[in-house]
Amino acid sequence: MEGGRGGSDARRLLRLLRYEVKARYTLGSVFGTAVYAVLMVWMALSTPRSVAAHLVVPLLTAAFILPGQAVGLTKTDVDFVYATQADPAEVLLLRAAATVLPQLAVAVAVSALLVSATPAGLPCYAASLVFLSMFSMLAGAAVGLASLYIKLAVVVLGFLLMFAGFFRPELLPTYGLVSPSPLYAAYSGALAALMYALFPRRRIKELAVNAYGVLAVTTPRVSGPQGRAAAHARFGTPWRAIWVTSSTFYRRRGETLSRVSALKSGLAASLVAAAAGYAAARLLPDLAVVLTLQYFLAFITFFDVAANTIMEERLWLSLSGDADLYFKYKMLARSALAAAFVSPLAAEAAALAPLFPPALYLMPALASIPLVVPAASWLVAAYSGLPQMRELDLPQSPPRMSLRSYLALLSATAYYLFAFSPYYMAVAAFYLGDLSRLLYAAALAWSAVSLALSALFFYATTLSRWRRAVWSWLVNRLLENGYV
Repeated sequence: MEGGRGGSDARRLLRLLRYEVKARYTLGSVFGTAVYAVLMVWMALSTPRSVAAHLVVPLLTAAFILPGQAVGLTKTDVDFVYATQADPAEVLLLRAAATVLPQLAVAVAVSALLVSATPAGLPCYAASLVFLSMFSMLAGAAVGLASLYIKLAVVVLGFLLMFAGFFRPELLPTYGLVSPSPLYAAYSGALAALMYALFPRRRIKELAVNAYGVLAVTTPRVSGPQGRAAAHARFGTPWRAIWVTSSTFYRRRGETLSRVSALKSGLAASLVAAAAGYAAARLLPDLAVVLTLQYFLAFITFFDVAANTIMEERLWLSLSGDADLYFKYKMLARSALAAAFVSPLAAEAAALAPLFPPALYLMPALASIPLVVPAASWLVAAYSGLPQMRELDLPQSPPRMSLRSYLALLSATAYYLFAFSPYYMAVAAFYLGDLSRLLYAAALAWSAVSLALSALFFYATTLSRWRRAVWSWLVNRLLENGYV
């Protein structure tokens, strides 16, 4: 009897996992994952074994930490799934498992090439892999229920661990997938046990029983002549209204939403990143590696945050007036914010230039970001199919991985490589004395072309008459994605 019941439960969990996998992935995403795995394997094989762990371990760390950001409640869960007899904890954990599966396959393919395990060490490798997968599932399900600030903190922590892994990979638990041992198996097991102990079971149960009561918030209402006068002063003109809504956001505090300045928050984060990067560049031995990692991670973070803001758009409100004017002012406001956010990083690069001249060649890329990223990030997000945030501040559905998602990632990577190529040329010139003059000349010419094309892109998407076709395409894509 017990055996039959256990088999029934196992079949039910497998059906739920199959549902989550089919809901999240398409055949195109399977192809994209396979290509990604081949590229990672090629990188591992083409890298000298002495330094391969310094590249592979940070990537493995990202594979087990960052996918959990895509796990969480959706509006569909609250309205339909939790109305059934399904266990909400099981739903979230199986969703986390479905999110981890592609990364797990890539991690195994890459680490298997480098693992230096004896037959006795293979059980340690398997134990580390199982424990890290459990940690990733539990952490993903838990962080998916957390606030935006906690999610951002986890992303920052993941990037810091990746950064540390490039210099001291043996400090991270994922090193057990490259050099298995009982110590790293115990390390991974302790993290999984800690995450199991901290798993928010009570909150999940509350959400399943009373999601609207737990998640509902009240927003400040404008009432009375003085309140309406203040609102008119704040939103009096179209430009003023769009600037205010672009440079502020609502943060949940208890059962209410409070307005927070995105300009101040973003500028503070950029100042901290610049100060930390400057300190690391002065303290660590290889300044080129520090700058390369810092600005790569800064670009990823900035592009991702800029893209995700489209999830808060309300087409019924944005398009109720002059839609063309709305998108023009919206991109101008986003470009102004982007310029403010990159200014501390530009100051850091200028401060490090006397010690490391190639740092100056980061300037063209930083100048390109406010011209390109505000519009490009929204176009990429619409193309990839990010879901809209709806009532209760929840996405309408889980993010769906498809071939479009990988193509969107590829386009962002291509822009990064194009914009930062002058810096890489200058770094090569700094270390290759024989070709330095030619490489510096090429870096200057590339910088001029990059800035010219960035300005042309900004003109086409923000100021020219062509922008109507661009934003008409975006609106159609958002409507196809279920935005209202």
